[in-house]
Amino acid sequence: MEVEVIDPRRAARAPWWERNLAWLLVTPTAVMFVLFGFIPSITAVLYAFSRVRLTRDGITRELTGLQNFRRAFEEPLVADAAWITVKWVAAVTVAEVVLGFLLALLLTQNIRWRGFLTTLLIVPIIMPPVSVAVAWFFMYEPNFGVFNYLLGLIGIDPVLWLSDVDIALYAMMAVDIWQATPFTFLLLYAGLLALPHDPYEAASIDGASPWRIFRTVTLPLLGPVLMVVVLLRVIDAARIFDKIYIMTRGGPGTSAYTVTMKIYIEGFRQLDFGYASALSFLFQIVLVVLATLYVKRVLVDYSAPRD
Repeated sequence: MEVEVIDPRRAARAPWWERNLAWLLVTPTAVMFVLFGFIPSITAVLYAFSRVRLTRDGITRELTGLQNFRRAFEEPLVADAAWITVKWVAAVTVAEVVLGFLLALLLTQNIRWRGFLTTLLIVPIIMPPVSVAVAWFFMYEPNFGVFNYLLGLIGIDPVLWLSDVDIALYAMMAVDIWQATPFTFLLLYAGLLALPHDPYEAASIDGASPWRIFRTVTLPLLGPVLMVVVLLRVIDAARIFDKIYIMTRGGPGTSAYTVTMKIYIEGFRQLDFGYASALSFLFQIVLVVLATLYVKRVLVDYSAPRD
């Protein structure tokens, strides 16, 4: 096989765009990252340490040091928003992972219409979150909503799904669970289908029960996939905003004020961009630290060599 030797003089005579083609291909992506990623991030960090005001001449910025951060730790509503966010993340993540796991286990069995059911479960994922929130808002409507209509058929009084302080947050959790469970299902379903068959055959030969096979074979083998699914859902659930904003604007009262809702209100209603940037900065730091600890403490255990 002959190897073509490139003449250096011929390469030097090539057009400049051909000599720098690699750089030209990555330039649009780099420019987009700088304009919409790097510059806004640096601006947000500068705002977090400043008092930002809107004037007729534009935006003015006065450096205030850690004042915005001290205010964040002293304001009770921020602590309440953090607690509501923790409740939201814990509830929806557990529900979505458990339901997705059960659906994945069910559809790995030889049941009828498995392909149709799998396709049907994908539908909520492809729907825009805003459309989902609007549809569920009308289904929750106290006077003509479908849920109260069904309750009326069995003699139960109408429920104020989105107006009751004790119910509204959990009603919106149900919407998120309905839409995000198929995501966990798909990942876990793919993980189950990729598991090797040899351990199952060996366990069956040894006479292990289905529960023992599930506990000693399926769970350990599926552990890395399960941990990744939990990490992805925790990060995504912590950033919830669209459904809560569309359905109740964080209400009734402040019962559904998550951290993202608090950031939105401070930034776009109170126009306190410095304080909103500080809250956003703290929120991002917490997510990064928790995700890093999670990866180091949990996921690394599965990649460590085993005897």
